[in-house]
Amino acid sequence: MSLRKILVLDGVTAVCRFRDDGAVMDAQGMLPPELMERLAHFAQWYRRMVSGNTDLLSLFSQMRGWSPSQGWVVQGAAMTVCSHGNTVCLFDNAQGSLNEIMRALAETAHE
Repeated sequence: MSLRKILVLDGVTAVCRFRDDGAVMDAQGMLPPELMERLAHFAQWYRRMVSGNTDLLSLFSQMRGWSPSQGWVVQGAAMTVCSHGNTVCLFDNAQGSLNEIMRALAETAHE
């Protein structure tokens, strides 16, 4: 699934694919380039933090399946940012469906 196919989902305002160093590879949406770069760097940093935390959760809980993490979600009052693999998406909570967007991000990550 291309980034454009995610961008047309209800509520999505921005989506981008980034490299492991946080640099933008492809970006679509209504954010200016500087904010797209910030979003990509945030997503790369946050993915690393979540990865470390899921490793700890696996260790302390002795439950399988937490690591490696499949993605993450940060939901605010009006907007949500979520990611799967090296793709991150920003959407309006009132318009978008978290399940639908996470499913689309997962499809994109496995292309």
